[in-house]
Amino acid sequence: MSKLVAQLAALALVLGGLAAFILTQNNGSAQAQDQQNSGQGEALDIDLASSVQPLTDFIPAAPTVVEVTRAGETENYAVYADTVGEALSLSGIEVGEKDKVSPSTDTKISTGDKITVQVVTTEEVVEEETIEYETVRENDDSLEKGKTKVETKGENGTAEVTYTVTVIDGEESSREETHRQITKEPTDEVVKVGTKEKEQQASSSSSTSSSSSSSSSTSSDDDSEDSSSDDSEESSSSGGAAPSSGVWAKLAQCESGGNWSTNSGNGYYGGLQFSGPTWKAMGGTKYAPTADKATPAQQIEIASKLQRQSGWGQWPACSRSLGLR
Repeated sequence: MSKLVAQLAALALVLGGLAAFILTQNNGSAQAQDQQNSGQGEALDIDLASSVQPLTDFIPAAPTVVEVTRAGETENYAVYADTVGEALSLSGIEVGEKDKVSPSTDTKISTGDKITVQVVTTEEVVEEETIEYETVRENDDSLEKGKTKVETKGENGTAEVTYTVTVIDGEESSREETHRQITKEPTDEVVKVGTKEKEQQASSSSSTSSSSSSSSSTSSDDDSEDSSSDDSEESSSSGGAAPSSGVWAKLAQCESGGNWSTNSGNGYYGGLQFSGPTWKAMGGTKYAPTADKATPAQQIEIASKLQRQSGWGQWPACSRSLGLR
């Protein structure tokens, strides 16, 4: 009996020790599991913390406000852009190939900057223009001196002229003529200029001529010849008197009414109406700056030189009316 009790007590001790061992193992495993879970949590906290960004990183910077003037109209735009080109693009503003942008599209911008876009276009324009007629003066010995008569009334001509016009912001900037077509030739106005001497002057001239003839008849033939020779030489050497006859006198009468010192104000001078460049080119400036300040003889000398070089065409209307060409 006592032996059985001892065996039961030993068995109880064994079972108690086994239970304590199992309990100890379970507690260790739980602690280990807790430590493991705790480590994972810390790692997770570290990962989450490293991926979090400051809230300010998600708030965009303030937009750039620029003033844009296009074709004369101005508006303000708030854009997230760095350059002029980006600002225009983001603002929906179209820039044509020929448009002018100031400042240039690659210029950096900041708030308050002003951008100007000039809209440039080109177009073809056809206009009708007037061709003014010229006035041709012709001598008429049936009219008294000082009188004129319009024989043919002048009429202006017309021409269709094509221009390429450049327009900036709706205003014409420049134009270039590209084509011209004459649709109506102008008609020259022909004016007859009287050359007939008045009757009173003719009578006086006739009386003077008779007196001279009577006086010369009392002189000897030798004296007449000497006197005539002297007068000719004096006239030639003086060169101051205007010739009263001959082709140059007639031409001067047609060109300037016989006024050898005229300055018409249209760029032509003297009895034979020299232009300044022609007078200079033919050597006339050795006598005077312009033809109207030279003597008739000097003008005739230069005119003769010009006629030999270029023909009567230098005086187109009058040489034609005088039958010189």
